[in-house]
Amino acid sequence: MYAVIGAGPMGLATARNLKKYGIPFVGFDLNTDVGGLWDIDNPHSTMYESAHLISSKTMTEFKEFPMADDVATYPHHREMKRYFQQYAAHFGLYEHYEFSTRVVQVLRDGDEWLVTTEAKGEEQCRRFTGVLIANGTLHTPNLPNLPGRFDGELMHSSEYRHPSCFDGKRVLVVGCGNSACDIAVDAVHRAASVDMSVRRGYYFLPKFIGGKATDSIGGKIKLPRALKQRVDDRLIRMIIGKPSDYGLPDPDYRLYESHPVVNSLVLHHIGHGD
Repeated sequence: MYAVIGAGPMGLATARNLKKYGIPFVGFDLNTDVGGLWDIDNPHSTMYESAHLISSKTMTEFKEFPMADDVATYPHHREMKRYFQQYAAHFGLYEHYEFSTRVVQVLRDGDEWLVTTEAKGEEQCRRFTGVLIANGTLHTPNLPNLPGRFDGELMHSSEYRHPSCFDGKRVLVVGCGNSACDIAVDAVHRAASVDMSVRRGYYFLPKFIGGKATDSIGGKIKLPRALKQRVDDRLIRMIIGKPSDYGLPDPDYRLYESHPVVNSLVLHHIGHGD
């Protein structure tokens, strides 16, 4: 018997494969349902109301369980939660999970593992052949220690839920990753002003090129990595230009050597002085 910790996308994929090959297991999740971070009601979720996938559905879905035709190219987080619920139901994974259950401790005991869980105030210790951990990597915010004094509101992106919190405020977004750009675009419509603090250059990719999801283009012809970097870089420059055209620093590394920003609106609003 194996233990699976987590019922997000990776936990469900793990559970599916264990069941597919007839390997007995028990799954644990602190939340009341599957979905992991994609369930905004999950106490550990860092999701915000406007969040959508930054990869297209066809590049994200499980191959043996495609998303429905009526699902948008870049699904909303509630659509993703529904998809993972359907996946778990279709492959009979719910019956293997214990929800509202916290894994308190995992200890090695010879060739096996002792897993202590807590549910409804009661602890239980069970022995397993192995433990597969899929508890995610984004639960705890990484806040830098900045010198000086700031009397305004300080919020990490993991706490952000709805743009109404920006109403009438002067907002500084620190960082320029995908969440930062999503939040900056949200804030533009509600805040008195929005600024972004950027320490390095990023590559910006639009979500659509020629009506097709950007990450679905060019997959039929496999190019060497170095050639693909040059070709895609030229294509993106032709379509949207360089970051420095918008007053942002240009990256000092090649495309795909770091995660690009997939956002069609942040450069639009910078270009409009928003």
